[in-house]
Amino acid sequence: MKYTGKLRLTLAGVLMAGVAFGATVAQAAPIKIIMSDDSAKVSLKGQTFEKFAEEIRNRLGDKVVVDLQHSSTLFAQSEQVQGLQLNAVNFIAPTTGTYASLAKGMNAFNLPFLLDTPEKFSAAMKDETIRNMFVPALEAKNVEPVAFWINGPRVLGYTGTKAVLTPADIAGMKIRVQSAPVYVKTFAAVGANPVSVNWGEAPTALQTGVIDGAEVTPNAWKGSGMYEMIDHLTLTNHMYSYYMVGTSKSWWDGLPDDVRTGIADALKAATDWNIENGLKMNSDDVEFMRQKGVEIHTLDDAQHAQWVSKMKPVWKELGEPLVGKEVMTRLKEIAGAAD
Repeated sequence: MKYTGKLRLTLAGVLMAGVAFGATVAQAAPIKIIMSDDSAKVSLKGQTFEKFAEEIRNRLGDKVVVDLQHSSTLFAQSEQVQGLQLNAVNFIAPTTGTYASLAKGMNAFNLPFLLDTPEKFSAAMKDETIRNMFVPALEAKNVEPVAFWINGPRVLGYTGTKAVLTPADIAGMKIRVQSAPVYVKTFAAVGANPVSVNWGEAPTALQTGVIDGAEVTPNAWKGSGMYEMIDHLTLTNHMYSYYMVGTSKSWWDGLPDDVRTGIADALKAATDWNIENGLKMNSDDVEFMRQKGVEIHTLDDAQHAQWVSKMKPVWKELGEPLVGKEVMTRLKEIAGAAD
């Protein structure tokens, strides 16, 4: 049988269509989105991540596959940023201080008794002078800040028979802190012995006596189950802790426009949920722990003033010297604080 010219053209068309179909199939392969959460699924951050993943799936369907891992399954708290930079993970949300190795000025966001309400922090994150201090530095290291989530007021939980109500009461106690200088220096300022331990290792450290306590939010105490290991919770509220949602800049910029828009919309929905539920959840968690037998202590005005007096000098070391006079002035103006 001889192939006519017309048949040859038809076969060529079929072959070309097959190639085109194969290319379409390849292009339609779902984009994998990997999320690493260093907290428990039941915590405020864990639930916010779940909301984020759900909203992505609802918006983008089979265009994406979302892989969300909780409780430091993928990366320990101290390793997340490096994983993000290497594109081994696409979304992380550690506390703002975790990024300080890339943008050292971010230490200033957690200065004790400065941006100590969500309203103050939100205003600071929208301020152009303040954003110029840290956003370009992060982007230069392949980190794109895309949202901020509420964590809650940091409070002091600890073992023992004695309540910690003043700085004098905490002298010599081994308190788990994050490794960022602002946490270490803040607790050194009140005479404690700050010990840097990844949050995932904190329960073992507390059980074995490596630490006597820790300073995290009520939802972190409850979500981790560590409230079962402590006797007291003092509501020092010395810092208000926030999470910065970070993604890989190169990965983010390389997404198809419709996928990036869908993820951004999902992130906004999750962020709105976080703000709406965060304050209530922390308050409810304190009451839950009270009912479970943890002694809850609230500071009176005089006791609170002692903590402020002891911790506020950290501003001089980790404020203007790191972020410059202009930025520190703006932070103080937003906080309504004086030197």
